[in-house]
Amino acid sequence: MTHAVAGLSTSDKRKAALMRHLWRPRRFRALLDRFSGRAAPSQARQAMLVRLAAGEVPAQISAAGPAIGLREPDEVAERVATLLDDAGQPPLPAAEAAVLDGLLTLRDRSPRALAALRAMAGDLPALVPAIDRFAARLDALAARGVDVDRLGFEAAYGRTSLEYYDGFVFGFYAAARPDLPPVATGGRYDALTAVLGQGRSIPAVGGVIRPGILAALREGRR
Repeated sequence: MTHAVAGLSTSDKRKAALMRHLWRPRRFRALLDRFSGRAAPSQARQAMLVRLAAGEVPAQISAAGPAIGLREPDEVAERVATLLDDAGQPPLPAAEAAVLDGLLTLRDRSPRALAALRAMAGDLPALVPAIDRFAARLDALAARGVDVDRLGFEAAYGRTSLEYYDGFVFGFYAAARPDLPPVATGGRYDALTAVLGQGRSIPAVGGVIRPGILAALREGRR
């Protein structure tokens, strides 16, 4: 998903907004619909933008009365400038919005998912490096005896629970107990190491095994 958002034909601010809310599905969907023109701004929002565009922002802030809250006038002015700039942006291309829609719902066996992703890359070439890594990963798993034809793939997996992972993520489930939480989850979090290392990043992969679920399954209690 991060590669898809980064490759969109839209402003950096819109990309940043989508990236910031990638882990909040409802907010992400609302932004995607607004940026693509599928959801028109409310009348109240449209009227507010018209008023802001009609006058000098500092004068409007001063005329509004004493400041209430923690935001300084310059912060308010910056936010207004962002809103006006966004209102002037062209809609996100329909084909690119459709790719994001497809990614949000893509869930299939890995080989079929790979084929679907390659088709999406025709409209959003920024996906190609991630797709190539996915294909290489499947080849590596197959070389080690994993039956990738039975391996499930979900493009939006972990969106609400694995927030600090920025690369490939995974989960292991008990096939006979689909009602249970995953036995183990994890993934890559290279970006987190850059934050913790104050700009210095190192490759990082981690995960967690839930021993309570694993022990209960082994003992047949669940």
